[in-house]
Amino acid sequence: MTREIAAFIKQHEGTVAPLYKDYSLKFWELSRNGNEQREKELVESKERYLKVYANKDDFKQLKAWKSAASQLPEIEARQFKLIYDTYVPNQIEEDVLRDIVQRETEIENQFNTFRSDFEGGKASDNQLRDVLRSETNVDRRKAAWEASKQVGHAVAPKVLELIKIRNREAKKLGYTDYYSMMFELQELDEKSVFSLFERLDQLSAKAFSEMKGQLDAILKRKYGVSDSANYPWLYADPFFQEFPSAGASESLDAVFKGRDVEALTKAHFESIGMNIDNLLKAADLYEREGKSQHVFCMDMDRDGDVRVLCNVRDNERWMSTMLHEFGHAVYDKYHQDSLPFTLRTPAHILTTEAIAMLNGRMSKNPEWLIKIGGLSESEAKRLSASAFQTLRSEMLIFLRWALTLTRFEREMYRNPDQDLNSLWWKNVERYQMVNPPPGRNLADWASKTHLATSPAYYQNYVLGELMASQLLNFIHTEVVKSESYVGQAKAGEYLIQKVFKPGALYEWNSMVKQATGEELTPEHFVRQFV
Repeated sequence: MTREIAAFIKQHEGTVAPLYKDYSLKFWELSRNGNEQREKELVESKERYLKVYANKDDFKQLKAWKSAASQLPEIEARQFKLIYDTYVPNQIEEDVLRDIVQRETEIENQFNTFRSDFEGGKASDNQLRDVLRSETNVDRRKAAWEASKQVGHAVAPKVLELIKIRNREAKKLGYTDYYSMMFELQELDEKSVFSLFERLDQLSAKAFSEMKGQLDAILKRKYGVSDSANYPWLYADPFFQEFPSAGASESLDAVFKGRDVEALTKAHFESIGMNIDNLLKAADLYEREGKSQHVFCMDMDRDGDVRVLCNVRDNERWMSTMLHEFGHAVYDKYHQDSLPFTLRTPAHILTTEAIAMLNGRMSKNPEWLIKIGGLSESEAKRLSASAFQTLRSEMLIFLRWALTLTRFEREMYRNPDQDLNSLWWKNVERYQMVNPPPGRNLADWASKTHLATSPAYYQNYVLGELMASQLLNFIHTEVVKSESYVGQAKAGEYLIQKVFKPGALYEWNSMVKQATGEELTPEHFVRQFV
């Protein structure tokens, strides 16, 4: 039987590898320039790929083999587990599969190509963010914030229909709802994760409240606001998931004004022994009409073709974003080539997020600002307190934002017929301490693309931040034995050998323990930022 399973795995991977590559290429082209023809091609390609996992005869055979799979060699046992878990959510009727793929692609393309109505014209996300970053007129800030939510109001009915279809199909497969199903298939224990989030909520509440009170006072003075309410257009990010530069004693944007963010990204990774020339050559990094306004990294074939899409500007936010996305990219680049196709991928979504976040934080690191950013020691020293304040505030703000979104998403899947508009602002007010605009009853929640196109994903950002702090602690204490790993090639070698090369051979927490000596813990993040 083990020989039969091994033969199936080999045949399966030979089938899905070219289909995966074709789907990835179609997704890339749609993201670079969305139109109806590319949308149609992506739907057809994704459907061909998912049809493999929808095969009911194959799944019946996999279920029959499941008990014997534990007798397989380590690599084949892990392949079997991941292949089986991919089959599970796709055990739906062919016409339903086609319908879901079509709906997801339509929503994705609508997000990609949507431009908001603002001041008599059309505005991109970057343009609206520019207003929220620099405008002092509160009415104009409010108008820009409201414009940023227009895409959500446009897609909300489609998103809600898709959520109900996902739930219906998950229940047919024996799950409570789609959200719980995806947690299990991601090798996450839902109860444990949300228990951890409850602890993080309690630990961070006081620090966040104090930081936000100071921030709000600064912003209200700057914008001439006397109202006691903290409305969402006070902040530079439409979701208040980032720290506004106006809240720091000195903005780091000036450091990157007129700088080549792409070259700085290359210099950072070269300093830790990772060459990204081929990754930069394959990337699409600058804004243009018709291109997706979002950012992502995609391993096109798990065989060396890794691509990053961004919309770069010369400011600190985009510097951090480039370091983040190319953190994903080096993880994909440096997997062990001898691994089979199924295992040539990160151990988990949260582990690739951890590497992205570990690198994304560096744009605020004083040593990095000297060695990579080119600042003098005196300049870096002058900025260091502000840089750490900014990083700490960003971590607190992002944590509270992620708690908002994850709790909302879980409740949305538990009961999509409830008043989601009200539920959204209840969570925003509870965790982010932002006041709902008076009388507002619109689907602002739907303007966050993850809820539609990356369901049951956001918890991985929180877990990734915890792992990033855990890795950083280990690198500092055991690998480079200093307070910074900038310019330390052995830090990169450690990540390549202990995190990247194993791919998905080990269950994620087992890999974390092998790499750091302990399973994932919030201790290092809390000590660092809370």
